[in-house]
Amino acid sequence: MFNLVKIKRFDFSLFILTLFLIIIGLVLQYSLSLAGGSGSNNFVKQLIFFIIGLVLFFAVSFVDYRFIKSAVFLVYVLTILFLIFTLFFGHVFRGVKGWLSFGGLNFQPAELAKFTAIIILAKFWQESRKPIRVKHIIASFVLIIPLIFLIFFQPDLGSAAMIVFLWGGILLLIDENKKHILGLLIIVILISLIGWFAFLKDYQKERISTYFSPSSDPLERGYQITQSIIAVGSGEILGRGFGLGPQSQLKFLPASETDFVFAVLAEEFGLVGGLFFLIIYSLFLYRLIVVGRTVYDNFSLIAILGSAIYFFVQLIINVGMNIGLVPIVGVPLPFLSYGGSSLLVSLLTLGVIESIIIHQPFTKYENMITF
Repeated sequence: MFNLVKIKRFDFSLFILTLFLIIIGLVLQYSLSLAGGSGSNNFVKQLIFFIIGLVLFFAVSFVDYRFIKSAVFLVYVLTILFLIFTLFFGHVFRGVKGWLSFGGLNFQPAELAKFTAIIILAKFWQESRKPIRVKHIIASFVLIIPLIFLIFFQPDLGSAAMIVFLWGGILLLIDENKKHILGLLIIVILISLIGWFAFLKDYQKERISTYFSPSSDPLERGYQITQSIIAVGSGEILGRGFGLGPQSQLKFLPASETDFVFAVLAEEFGLVGGLFFLIIYSLFLYRLIVVGRTVYDNFSLIAILGSAIYFFVQLIINVGMNIGLVPIVGVPLPFLSYGGSSLLVSLLTLGVIESIIIHQPFTKYENMITF
């Protein structure tokens, strides 16, 4: 009877939308595998990670989220240890020392750090801190500084920036004080200036400067953006057809299975395929917001809001990269990009949300944060 109640509470709409997105991703990875090379193995590995992730999703879904909430600081410490270990013993790929290998399958702890940032901030803000003061904002940022710096020095600018976006996005949603928002913008500008002159390496600066003028060096620094825009444009309305995209199949498009997978989608399935994906993804995000309005405690609310920000910001950055609106920072497109780490963490995050839905109490707590 108890298990039947759990099954009835399970959000099948969210699960089905997630499956749709993953299937789209697997179709694209299979298409890229037709060209041979490493793409053939990528599809098989992605399928393996999907199966593992599905098991993880259901396992977490039926564990009471209050147990997860009680273990947040343990997850936080373990994530920091993983990141430290990666800095010393991690594998280097495309200049980033960010992967650990387990039996032939690679895992990127920076992806786990994004999930950890969501739940540690949810844990911090679960107490109603109204009015929110500057000391609360500073304390919340101090919590995520170890994650940001350990990832930044891999160096993985995209993942480090993603954690800052999560922190800022959650703060903007729960803080009604407009002065804090203005102060936050000023701090972001100052940090960006300091980072540009003191921390960013030359190739990272080149990526950002290339964004403003990709045509100035189309065969070197602007090559990725140029080829991606060509791929997206060549798809036109209906696309070139499954497995028939010349930019991706002939390897003109770099990182087609990861950073530029949306360009592959647009090239093979055109504007119609791209819009179909964006509609499904929008319904997925809308469902998260709807679920967020049904929960009865601040930890649950902020965890779901943080997850929605996590999926939304990565969509905006990745698609923006593919059409030349955002600098290339190496942010994956959830569910579509090749990478077991991103897929596992996305399914882990959704597993926690399903757990919240299934195990919600029926009595509202006082001092609930609203949005």
